[in-house]
Amino acid sequence: MFGPFAKPVDVNPVITPNAASRFRSPTNDSLVAWEAYATFNPAAVVKDGKVFLLYRAEDASGAQQIGGHTSRLGLAESTDGLHFTRRGTPVLYPDTAQRQNEWPGGVEDPRIVESDDGTYILTYTQWNRDVPRLAVATSRDLINWTKHGPAFARVGGGKYLRTESKSGAILGRIDGNRIIATRVNGKYWMYFGVPDLRIATSENLLDWTPLEDSNGQAVRVLSARPGYFDSWLVEAGPPALLTPAGILVLYNAGSLPSRTYSAGQALFDARDPSRLMARSDSALIKPTESYERTGQYTAGTTFVEGLVPFRGRWYLYYGTADSRVGVAVWDPEGPADRVVGTWHGESICVDKQVDRACKDEEVIYEIDSAAGPRGPVRISADKIVNGVRENMGVFRLSYDSSADQWFADLNTRIRARWTFVPRGNSIVGDLSELPAHRLVRRIAVQRMPR
Repeated sequence: MFGPFAKPVDVNPVITPNAASRFRSPTNDSLVAWEAYATFNPAAVVKDGKVFLLYRAEDASGAQQIGGHTSRLGLAESTDGLHFTRRGTPVLYPDTAQRQNEWPGGVEDPRIVESDDGTYILTYTQWNRDVPRLAVATSRDLINWTKHGPAFARVGGGKYLRTESKSGAILGRIDGNRIIATRVNGKYWMYFGVPDLRIATSENLLDWTPLEDSNGQAVRVLSARPGYFDSWLVEAGPPALLTPAGILVLYNAGSLPSRTYSAGQALFDARDPSRLMARSDSALIKPTESYERTGQYTAGTTFVEGLVPFRGRWYLYYGTADSRVGVAVWDPEGPADRVVGTWHGESICVDKQVDRACKDEEVIYEIDSAAGPRGPVRISADKIVNGVRENMGVFRLSYDSSADQWFADLNTRIRARWTFVPRGNSIVGDLSELPAHRLVRRIAVQRMPR
């Protein structure tokens, strides 16, 4: 099981409505404030060293109630997983393709994985304000999308087109920072549905067939439990993950009598993805903050749809109260594990007026002797002069959890503070004069092979 996840205080919510954004709708040729009312329920993927979110955005048209507006999917990107820049117009929206299924309600609640050839596979809900249908779209660049229509259109003479289907979480394997759709027993698998989780298979990631019982009904693989946080309903969350312990499924959970939405975890058999092996007794994430209880759904919502590994951590993206996007972060290793090791790079002099002896240097840092997962750690700093290593000193680094960085206060030639920020297999650091915090030196080092 994953977690615990922490909600960064200074950045949440990470995406909020923007009344200034405008988009000309191809369905009726009107100019709409497409993300003015709500922005929530995001899919997440890592591409080119950045986190991208495809988030549901609602305009202010229609009835002032949940499901009464038109939804489109916006695209945002981030270099740190916390601070996002948005495109000005949506990337998936109702148009002439699939209009009968997507207008006037729009396109909702995406989940995303990659295929082996790098194609992005998106599941989303088509909402025509009659029947919600789970659908599939594909893209090579996250901007230009091809719609393939309802996921179950070819099954049983179209019988699933007449019933509600939504929330498709395709099973994927973890490959670095990528989640890649993977086969089990020769097929792709997808968990879907509400108020129970059901399961479907596919040969091509586009056309899906639910597993059915002897009566021709889609098999339930996870259901609500009286007396627990998931006593009302369960609904598929982010893409399912193939792990050494089994298939990990994060799911959204409705609770009675509060009707609060939280999220849980379930573990399925990697040899039989329909067989439940274990599930959590308590919620992985639940509404605790004001932004998770204010908006369209005031009972409280942490609706999880995006989960990605990024720079050694897991980033969980979720909808808050059907109104905004939140993020929670889990560090599987602990801060000290990210800095312990041998690092090699350069130390650049920025300001010689503060330290006249300052000059550019090739450096090697040995960081070890962590006192615990949050340190402190010992750092031995060497410089290389004419090919020979010369030790510059040994000191201790302490961890600042609020800024997620390491620091040390020194009093040698000048009174100064070092700050070190790990970024995967690199560390960037600054030496600043105190108390003015004037930048004196900057370092950039890479982890050396062990």
